[in-house]
Amino acid sequence: MTQSYHTILVAVDGSVGAELALHKAIHVAKRNQARLVIAHVIDTRALHNVAAFDASVYETLEAEAKELLAEYQATATEAGVEDVSIIIEFGNPKVLLAEDIPQQTGADLMLLGATGLNAFERILIGSSSEYIMRHAPIDILIVRDGDKSL
Repeated sequence: MTQSYHTILVAVDGSVGAELALHKAIHVAKRNQARLVIAHVIDTRALHNVAAFDASVYETLEAEAKELLAEYQATATEAGVEDVSIIIEFGNPKVLLAEDIPQQTGADLMLLGATGLNAFERILIGSSSEYIMRHAPIDILIVRDGDKSL
């Protein structure tokens, strides 16, 4: 039995791991002739105190995200993916990526870069990838970098 995916969701944050996930998502989308959705979530939990003093922080982060996602969208299109869309959301990345965005997009596969956090950091703030794996209702592919020094 061959598994075929129709809507591939890839979560990106500008990191090396996310870029690796994007390139793998492009290949999976092409192989499945699937729609590709590139999503970025601006984590508002860490911005509440800063934004109280400077509301332009949200606008700056959104502008940077739009620029990054436009580059990623162009990369996917140039690689031959016919249907590519982007999503930028504000909120808790774990919840949005595990629940809301997959439902909103109709995705049936999500690709994520593996966390770059060390064990102590994961204890303090938790791994987004781990949370998403436990809560998302769709298939998840964690893309790892072969470089263990990261």
